[in-house]
Amino acid sequence: MSNPYLTNEAQLLYAKILHDIAAPLGALTLCMDDIKNALPESAELVELSIETLSQRISYWRLMVTGSAQSPTYSDAATAIRAMAKLKSTEVTFVHAEDYQGEYVRLILALALVCLESLPRGGKLIIDADQGNVTASGEKCYISKETQDAVSGRVDVPSSRHSLGMLIYNWARNFNAAVNCEHEPTKLVLALAKF
Repeated sequence: MSNPYLTNEAQLLYAKILHDIAAPLGALTLCMDDIKNALPESAELVELSIETLSQRISYWRLMVTGSAQSPTYSDAATAIRAMAKLKSTEVTFVHAEDYQGEYVRLILALALVCLESLPRGGKLIIDADQGNVTASGEKCYISKETQDAVSGRVDVPSSRHSLGMLIYNWARNFNAAVNCEHEPTKLVLALAKF
């Protein structure tokens, strides 16, 4: 069974694009020793960039491809922890049921927006039972485009709206809206049933 939030064609397109991006990264990883020798001053930055992009690709694969029974909540927790580590962010998971599939994809998307809102790291609390993700840190920022998109207030969509629009549509499939509470040091994205 395919993901009901995305058409089969869209899912295949995502899978193809993510594969096409990941393949050259694998080659770069294999050449990392040569890169270190040729560019010793830049090697650490190159290695970190490869690791970051690889984690993002893995995260997006988990979020938008697969079956109705995947990912599991455990899969999502592993991906969120890996991404949070790259962002110097501490993650706390409030005890939750063993969710899988579509709802987990929505939690992954909410967590990604919150992780991206912490440019200097911070803390992330994920409460899947309540349907909310909270980010807090020294600085917490969410773009107007993402705020508008998660609330369904997009007139002319752009790439900056894409993740928020995905979240908005996924939440609607659970008969929910996404409430966005934002302060300079805190962001809460919470599902509210309607």
